[in-house]
Amino acid sequence: MKSIHLLLAPILAFGTISVIQAAEWNESKALAVLASDTQEKARACQALAVVGGPESVPVLASLLSDPQLAAYARTALEVIDHSSAGEALLNVVPNLQGRLLVGVITSLGERGDDTAIPALQQLAASDDLSVARSAISALGRIGTTEALTTVTAALKTGPESVRISAAHAAMAAADQMIQNGKRNPAGPLLDSIQSAVIPDYIKKAAASLSEK
Repeated sequence: MKSIHLLLAPILAFGTISVIQAAEWNESKALAVLASDTQEKARACQALAVVGGPESVPVLASLLSDPQLAAYARTALEVIDHSSAGEALLNVVPNLQGRLLVGVITSLGERGDDTAIPALQQLAASDDLSVARSAISALGRIGTTEALTTVTAALKTGPESVRISAAHAAMAAADQMIQNGKRNPAGPLLDSIQSAVIPDYIKKAAASLSEK
């Protein structure tokens, strides 16, 4: 799993909680708030992105089907540096659909956990194109050879919108490779974009990346 910088975790999709504010919380307090009927549950989830650990995972996992709190719970699970957080996200996949499922898929990609690859590969073939696109993007973020095999396959045979998502995923993975000094494996990935049936502006962006 890719390393996760816990101290920068407070910058969340649905608001922020500063490190100073996080100092007002501890894991026990945040969990107590989530077990209560107060209106601070979103802030408690934000705090757990900073102070949460394995003990928080089951509680956060129980919120992944909550339309109001799922996004806050996910962003905490994305950064809790314990395998149980990734497992919680994976375990809920069969029980979700629509935007809640897309959110969990995105979080799996953010965690960069290669144990999620088989599930994401199945989701990449979903008839729900928003799910398929999200899975392809997540596989691109994980960026292993196994994950990128699915991305490049989608570039060749996927529906148009999935091909476009696959191209962006391939570019993101190639860019990361280049930044890490791995230009050789980035080359074939960028070549796969040039041979795909996608808009020319994406191919031009890929060509620019190959010249970096």
